[in-house]
Amino acid sequence: MRPAHLGLYGVLLVFLLLAHGPGGAQAASFNCQHAMLPAEQAICGNANLSRLDEQTAGMYFLIVGSGAPAATTAQVKSSQSAFIQKRNACGADVDCLVSAYTDQIMYLKNVKGDLGL
Repeated sequence: MRPAHLGLYGVLLVFLLLAHGPGGAQAASFNCQHAMLPAEQAICGNANLSRLDEQTAGMYFLIVGSGAPAATTAQVKSSQSAFIQKRNACGADVDCLVSAYTDQIMYLKNVKGDLGL
């Protein structure tokens, strides 16, 4: 099967499988072996935060790869960039990280719903 036949969900599945492959702990959006920031280290060391990271990244990639209107895609990318800054500003504060992820997940769920995904 050629990659072109995988479709969006197949690509996401491959991405998640590769992210969790051999070579150490992984979060969906980054390699934990390269975690340098306190927020990244906290995410890699906390199963709940890692799941929130996977959920956020999964929804982000689903929306961005969905063929959504360019304005929507640009808005989602901008929101994700602001979210990452907010997340990183939390440092290792787990409550702050959970709050940042929860806010972004709710935003992405609303966009996803608006797009009918």
